[in-house]
Amino acid sequence: MADKPSMGTWVVDCFGKAVTGMVDEHPRRAARLLHAGFAAKRFQTRHLPEARQLPSGRMGARIALESVTGALDHPQGAVLTSMFMPNELFLALGLRPLIAEALAEFTTGAWAEEGFVRAAEQGGVPETYCSFHKALIGYAMAGSLEPPRLIANCSVACDANNITFKWLADKLGSPHAYIDVPYKYSEDACSYVADQLRELARGLEQTYGRTLDERVLSEHVARSQETLEALVRSLPLRRRRFMHNDMGLEMQQALDAHIALGTPDTLGMARQQLKDLPGAEEYRGLSLVWMHTAPFFSASLQQLVDCNQRAQIAVSDMCFDQVSLDGWRLEDGVWRRDESVPAWAHTADEPWEAMAERLIKNVFNGPGERRVERVRRIAEVAGADGAVCFCHWGCKETMGVSQLAKRELEAAGIPTLVLDGDCVQRSNNTEGQSSTRMGAFLEMLEARRGEMR
Repeated sequence: MADKPSMGTWVVDCFGKAVTGMVDEHPRRAARLLHAGFAAKRFQTRHLPEARQLPSGRMGARIALESVTGALDHPQGAVLTSMFMPNELFLALGLRPLIAEALAEFTTGAWAEEGFVRAAEQGGVPETYCSFHKALIGYAMAGSLEPPRLIANCSVACDANNITFKWLADKLGSPHAYIDVPYKYSEDACSYVADQLRELARGLEQTYGRTLDERVLSEHVARSQETLEALVRSLPLRRRRFMHNDMGLEMQQALDAHIALGTPDTLGMARQQLKDLPGAEEYRGLSLVWMHTAPFFSASLQQLVDCNQRAQIAVSDMCFDQVSLDGWRLEDGVWRRDESVPAWAHTADEPWEAMAERLIKNVFNGPGERRVERVRRIAEVAGADGAVCFCHWGCKETMGVSQLAKRELEAAGIPTLVLDGDCVQRSNNTEGQSSTRMGAFLEMLEARRGEMR
């Protein structure tokens, strides 16, 4: 059963409900009130963290919230960007990335998404548009979003990225930088993306009046690669261990692995996982691999997978889209790495090429087969009993890959549920249907496990 809301969560909910009614007539006041709610939640994560979570989980929740509130606290030092951008570049300049997915997620966590979604749809945004981006556009259309000094995005991983940020730049009058990412990796492609990142750096220096120290950038990239390596090493440690997590925490840790990648805090979180997991209690319930985002606010799904002894999310592909599995093999149940095979073609000594390589090789970039194969491998190593492919509202990429994922994963012996829903707009979810389908899926997995014994 999901726990009752904490006092901090209750405060944010109250703020959020008030915000929804203010969006139309008092958009700036709505933004300030919502920001105050975020600050209350930030206080909770700092001083009253969730006791049920592992130490690494508590760290992950704090990092995610402080990343969002930090950008809102310092708008003149913020960059509005997309989730898959190499944020080390911004962080090395002392700037704060603000990403659509993070702002939308925390707005939804505050029960305030409807007002901003309504503002976007009344302004002509299609109902079928990705609700993460719809919420962000709603902020701008309502007048609740302060025009950023610069907007930067890349082509990874969706059509919305290629539309939303360009529209926002035109709407808000902000300079716009765009990174075009080829689908297939080659050294020429890597150089092409690296040169675009260098050009972006020059634009950042001019816009914010700061000078990039390439040594600092290399330090951030080195931490990124070490963080991703630690995540890879954590995969087999998740087998039959109680994760003490929930859908919200999985989303927050996915944000950490993107928005705060390269920071000492995120590296510390990944290292802490390597300490937490071997000592976690043995887990006898079902372990799931989760594809894409999760409707963390869904009460019916919370009861089934949140900090639950019956079923848990053992691993999420959103946390493992950027890692390198080159050289890693699962042999006789042991996760081994061939040290003669480099994880990356480019090390932190070549920070531009290293960031470009990671961006091109992201499994959300290019053909869907690449993403499905990544899910298969992490499910195998983490000992998942089944997979849930969550088709988020308006995400054509995930919807398009869902049947491929189901076919290929089940061929590999991993039962897969394709579940439709919305990670931002509550009104698009059918709680009863989702609960029924997830419950039936878990019953099937339990029966399957019994047959295999």
